[in-house]
Amino acid sequence: MLKYILSLLTLLLFAIPAGAETIRLNSGESLEGKIRIMDEKTLYIESKLTAQELKIDREDLSLIEFDTSGRSLARRIGFGFHYRPNGNEEHLSVKNWLSEIDSAELMIGYSSGSVSTFGVELRYARVFKVEGTSDLFYGAGTGIISKDSTRGTSFRFFSGSEFFPSSSPNFGISLEFGVLRQQGVGDDTQGFYNAISARYYF
Repeated sequence: MLKYILSLLTLLLFAIPAGAETIRLNSGESLEGKIRIMDEKTLYIESKLTAQELKIDREDLSLIEFDTSGRSLARRIGFGFHYRPNGNEEHLSVKNWLSEIDSAELMIGYSSGSVSTFGVELRYARVFKVEGTSDLFYGAGTGIISKDSTRGTSFRFFSGSEFFPSSSPNFGISLEFGVLRQQGVGDDTQGFYNAISARYYF
């Protein structure tokens, strides 16, 4: 069930514009959208009103109001899920923002089946670029894995993007890619992985 919810959230990631400007026309009308191209004579914006870009002559413009609303997650805590499809791993996530760009995260996962698996991981991430409503980040994590009576360790390095919808800025959806190494539980393994997370910040 969780994988279907996270797949839907991924679609929302690409469906919601990254930011919006308000275009005020000489006629008194207002349009909201993301400016795609602007030159001396013409302006093209991406708007919810139509699937195509709108073309506006600069001489018809009265004012352009740029979206300057800032957000800060410093000292906020987020709770959510972390799912890795290619390993079929689901974790509970508690993410604490230490500053506007640094965060620490605790992930706890458990799965039962032919082999019962329990894992705890601590991660650190740093935002290196903010683009509209998305944070680009990189980080690393280490943890302990227990499969039945066997215990091992995991190490990972990752990078990704966390998206905050304009309509719900406390809700974050992140896509992540990285390298994961596990040792001590059967054969040592190392490989690339991808993951998706969803968290709500308080």
